[in-house]
Amino acid sequence: MVRFNLRELLFVPNLLTLFRLFFLPLPVICIAYGKDNFALALLGVAIATDVLDGYFARKLNQISELGKILDPLADKIGVAALVVALAVYRDFPWWAAAIIIVRDLLLLIGSLATLSKTTEIPTSNLFGKFTALTWVVLVISYLTPFVILQKVLLWLAVAMVPISFLLYLKKRR
Repeated sequence: MVRFNLRELLFVPNLLTLFRLFFLPLPVICIAYGKDNFALALLGVAIATDVLDGYFARKLNQISELGKILDPLADKIGVAALVVALAVYRDFPWWAAAIIIVRDLLLLIGSLATLSKTTEIPTSNLFGKFTALTWVVLVISYLTPFVILQKVLLWLAVAMVPISFLLYLKKRR
């Protein structure tokens, strides 16, 4: 079983991740009120904190077991909240929101099952990270007037979900 040290909460990368998580309602509120430029700016801040937490984890030698769980969890919660907001307040398809949310819930359940049996937290694969990035860019595209980009990214992101999920399952065997 994986053990956490409460001191890890105070590590710079984990504080950045917590900031990103608590900051999440702001872009959702902006989407709800049609303030797309503000939502885009806030998403830029969220993306910057995501990049910086990884950078500081390596630079400050603060890679932690807590961070290995907290960072991807914050990413999944963030994407889920944003696709639901876009489905409610924009023309983002509900079926696409359901696909990413169900995938992430299945990954979460699988990760929790793995955590109960191991002392090592598995990391995501490169294709999984690229899939997540594609979903983030897709979310951003729905805050712009580029409808063609939205459609192309939507189908690309949806096509990547089963592939990334199968690669995740293969890695866990």
